[in-house]
Amino acid sequence: MRACAQCGLSIGDAATFCPVCGAHADALVSAVSAAPGSAAAQNGNGANGQAVGHDDRASSGGEEALSDRLQKAALPMREAGGLEKTDPGRAAALYREAILRLLEATADPLDHEGVRHDLLRSFDRLSLVLKREGLPAEALEEVDSAASLGLLDCRDHGIKGHREALRKRRESLHRTLT
Repeated sequence: MRACAQCGLSIGDAATFCPVCGAHADALVSAVSAAPGSAAAQNGNGANGQAVGHDDRASSGGEEALSDRLQKAALPMREAGGLEKTDPGRAAALYREAILRLLEATADPLDHEGVRHDLLRSFDRLSLVLKREGLPAEALEEVDSAASLGLLDCRDHGIKGHREALRKRRESLHRTLT
């Protein structure tokens, strides 16, 4: 998955332009390099090469601060839900923004059940929007990203529907693309 160097939103590897700001693919960098735990993130550099603070999460302290960060991270996901049919391009961009925010909300986002649930839901809805828009390669990239994070293997209560939907969509997209 790549991130736009201009606005920072995550976009699929097959995308030619950023769906939010319109930057050309030449201005995109790998979102993996900006993900928590990556070499770029450990060196203090984000997707655009600018320094990123790492002590914010640790020093903001407490479960209340974590809850606030998670609520703010999930805002784009909630907004996207209302736009899926009327403005699918904007909905996809918001789901991608939510995914990035959720991954950055805690030092180990997959260690938090609420983050895993919201990530799985965001990947599910994003891949569905992309598939409906006739972008099966991008939809498959998003499902594969969820799988690479281990989200298709987690057994949390209340996320079985999203997990199974992603697994079935993955199979369907593979058949479509082959």
